[in-house]
Amino acid sequence: MASTSKDPSKDILEEKKPLLPQPGASTSKNGPQPPPGKKNSSLYRQLFLGVIVALPSVPFGMSLGFSAIALDELSFTVDEASWFASVTAMAYPFGAIAVGPLMDKYGRRPALLSINLVSFFGWLLLSVNTNSPTIFKLITGRILTGIAGGLASVPATVYAAECLSSSDVASRSALVTWSTVALSAGICLVYTTGSYLAYYAVASIATLISVVSFVLVAIFLPESPVWYSMRGRHGDAEWSLREIDINPPPAPPEQPSEVEDNRQNDPPTVTPPPETFKELLKPEAYKPLLIMTGFFFFQQFSGVFVIIAYMVDIIRAAGVITVNPYFVTILAGSLIFVVSLIASLVYPKTGVRLIAIFSGLGTTATMLFIGIFLSLRSYWVNSTQLYFLNWIPVFSILSGIGVSAVGFLILPWSMLGEVFPNNVKGFAAGIATCLGFTFSFIAAKIYPSIQLGLGVEGVFFFFALMALLGTIFVIMFLPETRGKTFEEILHEFSGPKNKTKK
Repeated sequence: MASTSKDPSKDILEEKKPLLPQPGASTSKNGPQPPPGKKNSSLYRQLFLGVIVALPSVPFGMSLGFSAIALDELSFTVDEASWFASVTAMAYPFGAIAVGPLMDKYGRRPALLSINLVSFFGWLLLSVNTNSPTIFKLITGRILTGIAGGLASVPATVYAAECLSSSDVASRSALVTWSTVALSAGICLVYTTGSYLAYYAVASIATLISVVSFVLVAIFLPESPVWYSMRGRHGDAEWSLREIDINPPPAPPEQPSEVEDNRQNDPPTVTPPPETFKELLKPEAYKPLLIMTGFFFFQQFSGVFVIIAYMVDIIRAAGVITVNPYFVTILAGSLIFVVSLIASLVYPKTGVRLIAIFSGLGTTATMLFIGIFLSLRSYWVNSTQLYFLNWIPVFSILSGIGVSAVGFLILPWSMLGEVFPNNVKGFAAGIATCLGFTFSFIAAKIYPSIQLGLGVEGVFFFFALMALLGTIFVIMFLPETRGKTFEEILHEFSGPKNKTKK
């Protein structure tokens, strides 16, 4: 029987009987090759499923920027506004904690369905228009959308890493970022629609997207073959492979082989719950967990999500009075989406480390520049000749958002499906995202207090310092995943002794 450290996806793809040539297929020393039409069909099928898997992240992204467009319409005190902006992040950890066991016990598909159910009820509460909405209804809706966001943090990247690129290492880095591209699309959508529509109309759009996403997942998305294999359901795993179209379907054998008989008699390779914590003590599990937790910490306190949550207020606090702040939010949302989309195509060629270092240094420089600019602004703020300088914060904030989006914004989420062993992937990724969302809540909740205490320029100096420390952390600890199989990535964490194990 295979050890629990072996990648189950490799079991599925390699332990089957040799595939029989299909009509029109060519053969080589690597086995039968699919005909060109079959190969294209497989690619289109995986791209289609990739869109479905990523779609639940769109309402998640909308929840991140929703407070920025809703606070102007709601009569809140400073404390109530800070709770409205941050309570979603406070609820994220509950979804992140639940999603790991949910994925490991019931599968990746039920986890994706649960995201859309919780998201639907949360956005429905926010979309019901009343003359004077109660703070309780609004906060409850924000909490539910936060729980849905926590649930959405892991399954899409895990499913993409396990299923949609199992036979192509080079494409994995692009496909696992699709959920974060969808998240960026959600931010862009909420900023754009919020500039023209009331907040409850924007919430109605998110409600509709949740319904459409639930239907598409329920109808078209098969369960992950890796999850089936870990449960010992090898027949279901091969059926799922056919549905996803990773490989040409094998011709059914006339009678089971000895290998298949042994595999059917093997107990499931999934890690029992009491053993999960023991598995987390192994270096291939706890090392990436510590690294991802640190990455999330610097991501949140470098101001990436704080700026998204308080975009309109930050633009006004920066003294940008020559332009409608909602116009800037549309530019910022569009920039986040375009940069995330381009980055998803660039990752397979450049690798995550180079992009993360570039993003960290760029964020440090832009935040530092904004802080210095605001500190000196009093010298020309009333000058009619130098009035054009008030546009500089607009370009600086947009530049900071752009360089943050290319790495610090989306990289931690996209790496969750790549760095953890399959037998504890859901649980470990859930812990990492839970801590990441906790950092997000703290950062969003204390932002008004930091601004009152340090001034808006002091906030940007703080962001610059955290981005610089985050860049140093990335240089020292972040692993490179480009062009590597799961086994190679895990071996880097497990140490030289484990590399020789078979």
